[in-house]
Amino acid sequence: MKILMIATNNIKKAKVATATLMILIAITTIFLYVGISVLSNMDTFIDKKNTQSNGAHIISINDGTHNQEIRNIYESMAAYSYSEEETGMISMSSAFQNIDVGEEAYRISSIFLNLDTPRQISRVDIIDKADQMPQNGVIVPYILKVVNGYQTGDTLKLMVDDASIELEIAGFYEDLMFASPSNVSMYKLYVGDQQFSEFLSQTAYGSKCTYMAVITKNINESESFETQSAKKIENILPEGTGSYFTLSYGTMKTGVSVFINIIMAVLVSFSIIILVIAAIVIKFSTTTHIENNIKNIGTLEAMGYTSRQIICSILLEYLMIATVAFVVGLGAALLISPIITNVVSSAIGLGWATGLDLKAVLTSLSVILIAVLGISYLSAYKIKKITPLVALRSGVQTHHFGRNRFPLERTKLNLNTAMGLKALMLNKGQNAIAGLIIMLLSLVSVFALAAYYNFSVDQTAMIKLIGLETAEVQLTALVDEEQIFSEIAAMPEVEDVIRLNSFDGMIQFKGQESGADTRITEDYSRLKVNTCVKGRMPAHDNEIAITSIVLGNLGAQMGDTVAIDYNGISQEFLVVGVIQHFNMLGKGAAITTAGMKKLVPSYQEQNLMVYLAPGQETDKFITKINNHYGKEQILCNSYFESIEMMLKSFEASMKIVVTACLGMIAVIIVFILFLVIRVRILRERTRLGVSKALGFTANQLIGQIIISEMPVIIGAAVVGAIAGYFATNPLLALMLAANGILNCDFYVDPSLVVFTAIGISLLGLTTVLLVAGKIRKISPCKMFEEGVD
Repeated sequence: MKILMIATNNIKKAKVATATLMILIAITTIFLYVGISVLSNMDTFIDKKNTQSNGAHIISINDGTHNQEIRNIYESMAAYSYSEEETGMISMSSAFQNIDVGEEAYRISSIFLNLDTPRQISRVDIIDKADQMPQNGVIVPYILKVVNGYQTGDTLKLMVDDASIELEIAGFYEDLMFASPSNVSMYKLYVGDQQFSEFLSQTAYGSKCTYMAVITKNINESESFETQSAKKIENILPEGTGSYFTLSYGTMKTGVSVFINIIMAVLVSFSIIILVIAAIVIKFSTTTHIENNIKNIGTLEAMGYTSRQIICSILLEYLMIATVAFVVGLGAALLISPIITNVVSSAIGLGWATGLDLKAVLTSLSVILIAVLGISYLSAYKIKKITPLVALRSGVQTHHFGRNRFPLERTKLNLNTAMGLKALMLNKGQNAIAGLIIMLLSLVSVFALAAYYNFSVDQTAMIKLIGLETAEVQLTALVDEEQIFSEIAAMPEVEDVIRLNSFDGMIQFKGQESGADTRITEDYSRLKVNTCVKGRMPAHDNEIAITSIVLGNLGAQMGDTVAIDYNGISQEFLVVGVIQHFNMLGKGAAITTAGMKKLVPSYQEQNLMVYLAPGQETDKFITKINNHYGKEQILCNSYFESIEMMLKSFEASMKIVVTACLGMIAVIIVFILFLVIRVRILRERTRLGVSKALGFTANQLIGQIIISEMPVIIGAAVVGAIAGYFATNPLLALMLAANGILNCDFYVDPSLVVFTAIGISLLGLTTVLLVAGKIRKISPCKMFEEGVD
């Protein structure tokens, strides 16, 4: 009970330090709880969402030519359980525009299904359903609601070349397979029976296809099922037709959660940094408390209190502060849950459900309490060395003569400047603490601003990280590809063309095998985006470059010989380079066209990437191509717009996270400086009172404070900003290492370094002026009054 009284008395006397520490721990709690909650529940949440609608384990979309053969292959596999098959309409060159929100039209591939078709797999549970389904009603993906702001009743315009039709949004649906354009660049939409029949009768809007949903015996082996079935299906399809593609639950589940997992990892990392800052504050506050109350501590020991009891009172003090701050932070986290829901939903395209997560609560509380009590004990341990005799001598055990670097009798500096610099040297410990905190926050500020710039302002580096080309148009020639490609390359609107294709390859090495999205082109030096991070890209028919994830799965490295199995034919390739890309979950490879012809001698390059000349409009060019050749000869769509759609869902999340981080950083800087300067003023109130009695004005004393504090603030801000400039890409690479990213090349604008350093310095100057203003209230007659904060 007596220890409790000492602890509560310490809290009352150190109001500013208590408030600062509570704010830091509350902020730590918010970020740590949210991050842990999302990271720990994401897999379970997605699984539950899929189970609720009996979501498909495998989705297969083909042109309908080989329906029976594909069905037979699925049914022959041991992991097959049951499936459903229905007719759909697919369009690779569709464009959409919500007329009511005033957005610009954007291109993205689409597949339309009949809402009225009975189905047991991937049941459509409509969100915000219209009171009555209009004849032209359409059910759209949920991500359009949370990211684009679509509402039930809005008019959605569908455009395919010169044909267009207006549909009325009648609700939204959730389906992991088509949850986000960042996962699969295609919308799945549902329309009523009559509208669907009209679509099928009008070939202008797309072509008829077969949509098959498969349930396997074990959902966790869906990727293996997809790989094994793909091998067999490739044998029955004409070479290079690309008439089918599949999606597996395992791949889509990982892909849809990658980005939000990165954001949450950033939040957890930021919370740990703030917790480190809180630990520094505890160390500073405890040391200050011991120095200012050393006589009281000696008195308590003389009265019979043991050092252990006094240390326990300090531990109890910080335990109470941490507990209250944790409860406040947890309450704040629950209050902002709608914002967190929006961030997560925007990233994954599914309606995130939040609630009190006891596991995350206990984990966060444990981390915080262990850190707080650990640093408190280490900081208070020096009390064991304090005896009543040492306390009576104010802690001085031996004399110490430090070097006087600014002797007032010989200095050529202005008196106030010299005294300010003397204070700077005298308060090295406090300055080191404040400088370290500001440096860390300055580094985080540059990191956050650079991430926002590359995700939302200039996405060039992000596109490179994903591993996609930057062509405006992608087209596939169905006939006479040599003639068509030559004609397009010669068009005045075209700046460059590159033949680029890919296939799902199976790479083998010493009994191990791994799937990889394998690129094919004749000359990799012509690509605009270079994804090679080690070695070089393949140049000969026996060479291959592979991502680090695939190499890790195989246990191979550069210089080894691997084999590619395709349609029963196996060829060996020498690994000459390591590539990286965020796309396809980091599983990729690259071979030359000549290398592909070793696997398929009759291989023809049917896909072309078109780079338009400056000033050319993508929509007009696509319309020209489609009108000139027709859908029987060519499939043409906007490639870069689909990439922008993929990244659009990231922007809103990044904006919220970066804004929150920068706001928290500003709050922390203000409170840390407030604490450090206030403690210093209280500690030196006697000197300040004497100085006033000797004739120094309040403005002169404030000036001395500014001179002693600003070099530390400015220096730490500059060092931290410069460190952020060089550390941003290594930190990003570290966070993305699990996705096979070895190097990052995000652009860190030097102006961000300057802006951060200036911004933090000005914020620090403002805080110093506000806190140092209390010197005006110090009166020489009150300079000996007791009371330590």
